[in-house]
Amino acid sequence: MKKLIKAAGGRAAAASGMYARDFRSKMIVIAFHRVDNQLPSDGLTCSGAKFEAFCRFFRRYFKVVPFSEQVAGMRAGRPMGGTLSITFDDGYLDNFEVAAPILRKLGLPATFFVATGFIGSKFVPFWDKDLPLQPGWMSWDQLRTLAGQGFEFGCHTDTHIDMGSVDEQTVRMELERSRKKLKQELGVSAELFAYPFGGKQHINERSRQVVQDLGFSCCASCYGGSNPPLADPYDVCRIGIAGWFETPHQFGFELLTNRA
Repeated sequence: MKKLIKAAGGRAAAASGMYARDFRSKMIVIAFHRVDNQLPSDGLTCSGAKFEAFCRFFRRYFKVVPFSEQVAGMRAGRPMGGTLSITFDDGYLDNFEVAAPILRKLGLPATFFVATGFIGSKFVPFWDKDLPLQPGWMSWDQLRTLAGQGFEFGCHTDTHIDMGSVDEQTVRMELERSRKKLKQELGVSAELFAYPFGGKQHINERSRQVVQDLGFSCCASCYGGSNPPLADPYDVCRIGIAGWFETPHQFGFELLTNRA
């Protein structure tokens, strides 16, 4: 009921022009994981229809740009208010089969942060063990197809480690291995980085420093929150959609009230 009330408030705000005025003061980065029509919705999963509805909302109320463009603006000290980027974590097969066709249809860019050790494998991470069916991972050929379609890629470590709990050497090894695979398989020099898990407890200054030392251009979290127009590229907030927002206008309302 609360989500329905907030959605109604969001629609009223859109009609009054509040979205247009307020969103200019925010730089938004969105995070998706699974866009799957076979699995029930949860904290990592939304349907293709829901994904498309949100993408249409993003396109209407923001300037949707590649995440690399936002990062370049931050590093140059250029205000990026009013922009939004769409990102994906981990490398699920449905990103290729369901999400990418919708993005192409709507003419929207996106960035895929892939856990390179999962690509082309049958590995089942602990957070997926209780799913009614396994969503699977993209193959390197599918990632090459996405690259050919203009989508961009970033590093998400090799085996999706918790960077807040492992030692510095492990962090460095995981990042170097992931970047090497992306270069070998896709021919891209990955400069973008997003933390696995992405919660505050998974991020610390030691690991952030390793990311900077290795020459990555940014660090992106995943615990919610908008960014100011002039943000720190090594402290970028991303907002997950799946289980937290039922409708685009609920999201819009939460964004207006700084609760997203």
